[in-house]
Amino acid sequence: MSGNIDMKKLRQTIKIVTADSDVNIRLLKRIGIDTTKDGFFKVRPEERTPSCKINKDGSFHDFGSGEHYADIVSLLYDGYKAFDSLPDTMRWLCVELGLK
Repeated sequence: MSGNIDMKKLRQTIKIVTADSDVNIRLLKRIGIDTTKDGFFKVRPEERTPSCKINKDGSFHDFGSGEHYADIVSLLYDGYKAFDSLPDTMRWLCVELGLK
């Protein structure tokens, strides 16, 4: 991502595109997170039962910690720690979502 990209606008675009839970399920599966058909998944690998849920608005709720993640960016970066940096997280999402 170059320095001239408006990160707030890009994040809002990602949030709009991922408001569909099916899109979030597909993205989570791409990084190896199995999700039930009703949107539950394990946010921590050592969990026995899924404790996180994709909400209808594309946000996430982690019942185990009580955390609420407003979008998949915050879930992947802050919650799941799937990427080392916020730009890496957004770059991966842009590629997966076909955003330029």
